[in-house]
Amino acid sequence: MTRPRTALLLLAALALPACAVPAAASVADSVTGSSGGAVPAAAGAAPAWQLRWAPEPSRTGLSAFETVEDDRAGSHPAAKPHIKAVGDTFRFDMHTVDRDSAADRQRQEVTGMRNGASYLQWRLGETWRVTYSMYVPGSLKATSTFTHIMQTKQPGTGTSPITVTSLRRVGGKQTIEHKIFAGDILVGRTDLEPLQDKWVRVEYEIKIGDGTDGSVRWVIRDGGTTVIDARKTGVDTFLADRVRPKWGIYRSLGDTSGSLQNTYLLLRDMRGYQLTGGTPGPGPTPTPTAAPTGTPAPSPAPTGATPWKAGTAYAVGARVTWAGLTYRCLQAHTALAGWEPSSAPALWQRV
Repeated sequence: MTRPRTALLLLAALALPACAVPAAASVADSVTGSSGGAVPAAAGAAPAWQLRWAPEPSRTGLSAFETVEDDRAGSHPAAKPHIKAVGDTFRFDMHTVDRDSAADRQRQEVTGMRNGASYLQWRLGETWRVTYSMYVPGSLKATSTFTHIMQTKQPGTGTSPITVTSLRRVGGKQTIEHKIFAGDILVGRTDLEPLQDKWVRVEYEIKIGDGTDGSVRWVIRDGGTTVIDARKTGVDTFLADRVRPKWGIYRSLGDTSGSLQNTYLLLRDMRGYQLTGGTPGPGPTPTPTAAPTGTPAPSPAPTGATPWKAGTAYAVGARVTWAGLTYRCLQAHTALAGWEPSSAPALWQRV
C-alpha cells in the first residue's frame, strides 16, 4: 500500500557484476537506461548484478550526486563548503553552530546517484545494492535522539524516510543501527565505538516493494571480519514515485547525552549496482551479531592459491588468499579495489 508520508534509510550491501568493468571512469558511458527503469536483460538470463555507478571524487566531485544539501539555511557560510571531495574521499563537515531550515536540527547531506547529465532512479519492483567504505571519527557520536548517516527516501519535501542508518544511544551505549522507518522495525544493531576512527566497509541492498513485498540487507565489515550481516524481509520499502538514497550527517539538536561536537564523516569507494535478469532465491535470515573477539583461524592455502590482487582477471574456480584465509572465485571478473574477497560474497566463497 502506498503511504502518503513515511521514512527510512538505506545502506548498501555489496553487489558485484558478473562481467568485468574496465575502470570506474568508463561506467557512465557503459550504463544503459541511466535515468531510470530496469536494465534490459536477455530472456531467461540468470540474475546478475550490473555496476551502474562508480564515482571518482577527484574527477567527478559532487556531480556524482543528484542534489547537494549543504547548509540549506545559510547558517554558517564561513565554513562552506561543508560537503566536498578531498582526493579520493567525500567529506561531510558538521559544526555545532550549523542549522538546517528547521532550527531544531542539522543537515549536511547528498542525495541520489548521478552519471553525467542523468541520474539513476530506483523504481518499484527493482533491487539495488550500494557499497562503500566509511570512516566515523570518535567525534561523531551516537545521540539520544536521531543522528542519521544514511537514508532512503521518496524524493520531495515533507516525506518521511523509508530506511535509516543511525547512530543511537541504547541504554547509554553508543550503537549503529539500521531500521525500517515505518513501524520502527529494527533490521540490525551493533556497537559503534569499535568501528570508529578506522575505515570500515558497508554493503546495503534493498528490494523495492510495496506492502510486504520489500526487503533490505545491511552489512558492516571491519577488515576481514563481518561485524554484522542483517536482513529483513516482508517489509514495505516504497512510498510513491521512486526511492532515492542519501548520505551525510542529519541530526537532532535535542540530544540529552552531551554528544554533539564539531565533527565529520568520510566516504569513499562508492559503488551502485542493479539486479538484472531475475530475482535471486531467498536465503537464510542472518541474526545480527557483534564482532567476534578473536581472529578467525586461517585456512591452509590449497595448491595453486595466490594472493588476491586488484587488476587481476580471475576465472571461476580460481583460488586466492586474503587476510590469512583462502577463497574460491564464483564469477569470472577482473578485480577492482573494494572487491576484496572478504567484502565480495557475490564473487568469492571462503574454502
